[in-house]
Amino acid sequence: MRYSIMLQLVATIAFIFLGTAALFAWLQYRPSPEETNTRANSKNVGRVYLYTSINSHIKS
Repeated sequence: MRYSIMLQLVATIAFIFLGTAALFAWLQYRPSPEETNTRANSKNVGRVYLYTSINSHIKS
């Protein structure tokens, strides 16, 4: 009986530690809103540059 209580206590503490570790890992590695906007803007700038360079070659 004592061992089952101890096992439940150890398992509960282990799950709490794993849950908090997963939460902090998610918080640390999630992209911030500035990074996602910057990536989208840099992709659009590349597309605009490609579009204008193709159009300038077609017109000339």
